[in-house]
Amino acid sequence: MGGNAHRAAPPFCSARIPMLAAILLAVAVFIVNLSIQAVAVSALVFVLLPRMRALALRSPGWGHVALLEATLLMLLLTTLVQIGIWAALFLGLDEFPAYHLAFYHSAVNFTTLGYGDIVMSEDARLLGPLEAINGSIMLGLSGATLFATFGRVARQVHGLPEGPPGGISPQAQAKSESRET
Repeated sequence: MGGNAHRAAPPFCSARIPMLAAILLAVAVFIVNLSIQAVAVSALVFVLLPRMRALALRSPGWGHVALLEATLLMLLLTTLVQIGIWAALFLGLDEFPAYHLAFYHSAVNFTTLGYGDIVMSEDARLLGPLEAINGSIMLGLSGATLFATFGRVARQVHGLPEGPPGGISPQAQAKSESRET
């Protein structure tokens, strides 16, 4: 299902994608995906979590479940959008005849599954591992976001103060205050 050497090249690329061009395309998509991730996490932190916190305080058990579900859903949707952007690039490069095939291939790359059942043309093959690098980083950021949210919920449930990670430890605060005096 990969690219075909006899196909006419789309107007925005040559018949052969030079390595530097593939890397630059991947960097551009990586920047777009990082921006999407940053917007999603910012929306989560500044919009969704404060609203969900109020729900969690009104209904401690189910409110916290809703908070974690909302976080998971936001991260899942963000991941699917990022996979879709890679798929659109592959489709634009005429690597696949249909979007659903490009999306499937992109999901396999992004999640680093590497089935190998669909392979892109030799010209565009470098984009696969570059997408896998992007996916590894974005999924790692999603995992960190989820871990921070779970930590926040655990501190709320058990009445623990906000503190590291994500804050200044009492020792560092005391040290900072002693320097000021």
